[in-house]
Amino acid sequence: MLPIENHIEDIKDALRTSCRAVIQAPPGAGKTTRVPLALLDEPWLKGKKIILLEPRRLAAISCAGHMADLLEQKVGQTVGYQIRLDRKISAQTQIEVITEGIFTRKIQHDPSLADVGLVIFDEFHERNVHSDVGLALCLDSFEALRDDLRILVMSATIDVEAVSKLMGNAPVIVSKGKTYPVKTIYQPQKQQVSRPDSLFDTCISAIKKALAQTAQTRGDILVFLPGIREIQQVKALIELETKEELKLSQDSNGHKIDIFTLYGNLSGKEQAQAIAPSILNTRKVVLATSIAETSITIKGVDTVIDAGLMRISQFSWQTGMSRLVTIPVSKASADQRRGRAGRTGPGTCYRLWSEYDQGLLKAFTPPEILSVDLTGLVLELAFWGVSDPAQLKWLDLPDKTSFIQAQMLLESMGALDEKGRITKHGKKMAGSGFHPRLSHMIIMGSKKGLGTLACRLAAVLNERDFVRFDKGAADPDIRLRLELLEQKSVVRQGGFNVNKGIIHRILMSEKKIQKDFGLRPSNMDIEKAGSLLACAYPDRIAKKRNNQNDTFLTSAGKGVYFPFPCQVSLSEYIVALRLDGNQRNAKMFLAASYSVQDLEADFGESFKKRHTISLDKHNGVIQAKEDVIFQKFIVASHVLKNIDPDVACDIMVNHIQKNGLDQLPWSKKITALKDRIQFLLNIGNAKDLPQVSDENLIKNLDIWLGPFLMGIKSLKQLGKMDLDTAFLSQFTWEQQNYIEKTAPTHIVVPSGSKKPLKYRQGNKILESPVLEVRLQEMFGLNQTPKIAEGTVLITIALLSPAGRPVQITKDLHSFWATAYKEVKKDLAGRYPKHYWPEDPLKAMPTKRVKPNKSVIQKK
Repeated sequence: MLPIENHIEDIKDALRTSCRAVIQAPPGAGKTTRVPLALLDEPWLKGKKIILLEPRRLAAISCAGHMADLLEQKVGQTVGYQIRLDRKISAQTQIEVITEGIFTRKIQHDPSLADVGLVIFDEFHERNVHSDVGLALCLDSFEALRDDLRILVMSATIDVEAVSKLMGNAPVIVSKGKTYPVKTIYQPQKQQVSRPDSLFDTCISAIKKALAQTAQTRGDILVFLPGIREIQQVKALIELETKEELKLSQDSNGHKIDIFTLYGNLSGKEQAQAIAPSILNTRKVVLATSIAETSITIKGVDTVIDAGLMRISQFSWQTGMSRLVTIPVSKASADQRRGRAGRTGPGTCYRLWSEYDQGLLKAFTPPEILSVDLTGLVLELAFWGVSDPAQLKWLDLPDKTSFIQAQMLLESMGALDEKGRITKHGKKMAGSGFHPRLSHMIIMGSKKGLGTLACRLAAVLNERDFVRFDKGAADPDIRLRLELLEQKSVVRQGGFNVNKGIIHRILMSEKKIQKDFGLRPSNMDIEKAGSLLACAYPDRIAKKRNNQNDTFLTSAGKGVYFPFPCQVSLSEYIVALRLDGNQRNAKMFLAASYSVQDLEADFGESFKKRHTISLDKHNGVIQAKEDVIFQKFIVASHVLKNIDPDVACDIMVNHIQKNGLDQLPWSKKITALKDRIQFLLNIGNAKDLPQVSDENLIKNLDIWLGPFLMGIKSLKQLGKMDLDTAFLSQFTWEQQNYIEKTAPTHIVVPSGSKKPLKYRQGNKILESPVLEVRLQEMFGLNQTPKIAEGTVLITIALLSPAGRPVQITKDLHSFWATAYKEVKKDLAGRYPKHYWPEDPLKAMPTKRVKPNKSVIQKK
């Protein structure tokens, strides 16, 4: 007897009295198959059906088959199932095992679930977005339409208190599982997990060890790997070692080793082979993704090898794209995987990480609703009549930013109106079961007479790529896939091979889509693929960037690129379909060629015209342009002849303010005038003069310079403008006269020479301007000259006949009386031909080497 059977009466009581219940039971307890069968005869069911929701197609088929076996019936009688492209349900079916996405379609078309008595959410701990949506809609239906609807949530590992509270404090039934002791062996990788070779080597080593330990393990081996790529790599390594060294062809007892793979995109037949019991004298190694973690049972497994990684889809509202990321498993997932080794007897679990890292794992895997694209969820809620998710009950409320972005995308497709309410077009999209992008494309394709092509494209994009390339460059062109699908017999071709199983599913899906949408066969012109795909991905229409074949800019303003040149990269426009999700520059793996003519035909009504006048940085000329804009890129641009002079003036002012006053043609005269004015301002003797610091000149640029920029349309013209007149326009005639009088440019010295005053030294305005003059030219002058209305003594730099400084002073009288004698001795020795009088105050000033006798000595 399975452990859950001890709690059947408690479950019946809970559903009879509360209508809702939560079951927590580990793998092996029997909850998936025993509970639905035990409830078939409950009075409250009254001939209605039980809906059992499974997160995966394989789990739905497996548990339906197992329940049918317990009843000694065929699937489709009392117990049936329905998954995408496969349905085994009859009029006598009482238990329908369906996937969560199909349940959403069912409750949307019949919100009261009139023929349903009980909805069971199995493996709810996986927290798929469809399960969260399904439960939210179920609870809303219970409160508004069906107070007799029973809801049962079952899980192996979950916060049962939170689920119970969400369901109105529903009763919780906890069951122990039927498990055997499992020995845990930590076998960490020698290198970092991010290095694939380390993961593969450690995994192969663990498989060899498990095959050799026959005393502890004699059954099959289940290996958990993050994704298909790792599964294929490990399988290839096993086959290589089997071929070359025969190490993995059999175990230590001589049992033959069979290798199977198990992941979601395999055909039903291939999945069934992987979970079937091993044949006599054969051991099986199953390389699986998280699909084998719950729901399904692989009989005969007593060894689990866990890489400790899982792959999830992560959506970025910033890029509008999703990407697959590899993350460590949670503690709950690791325990689930470990438990697979103890279902039928004692087992062993090899964990390919350290015991220390085990303590760092998160308790639970983050729910999908917090990380995936919410476009489908938003459309489903709008179909339900909800535009704000807070109107429903959730364990985790959807991210607000991602929700709003999804609403905006759906509104651009015409699926929602401006208030977030679903439109007639949106209802057609919601009823398809496809992602809203694809359903929108199918509807639009049918209007264009391209319905069959649209259905095929939707089927292709809903599956993994069926083309696998040999080493080297892969072809990302969607047309290659469409051409291969047109061939009656697809075989391996040069450089790549194809997955016939996926092709079969694509063609089946295409027919079903056509039937569901009521479409007749139509045009299959693959050159129109880009136009159809642009309807689905308007935010991923991309234009070639900088005339480079591999780099593009999307209409959403994001960079995308091809990792290598290819045929589709030659197009000026493309539609990016599959990307790696990098926020800055995403790599493209699948794309369709597009054209500006198709863009205009498909989205011309969304084009906007923008007139701009700007300074072209390349040629330094102000240009007026009319740009035709689609979202974030320019479709076409035309130069306009007429330029508003006021706007041109503002552009020049902004350019100078941004790049500095060095952009202007400053003359030495104006630069010196600016220094003299600043000197007066600094000493507080400027009266009402305008401020002329760089900061103030830039701040008031439009006032003093603006009128003189009229008609200037290039940096070349700017360099030739009359800046002197513009600068002086700030000052009245009286102010200019005052500046000349109080801060003169030159001073006449006793020799009659006119010498300049220096008001600046480096970046500093001097407090006392400097007069540089030969000492002999200052003979006879007793007092130091003053400026600024006699308030500022100038600094005199007395020079030798060779022009070198010999003394700097502000007190000329003191210099003649004291320092001159020592200076005279030095200079007379070095410059004997020059005149060096004993009394400089009585000597005539001179600038000559041999002065005239008339000036040698005053009589």
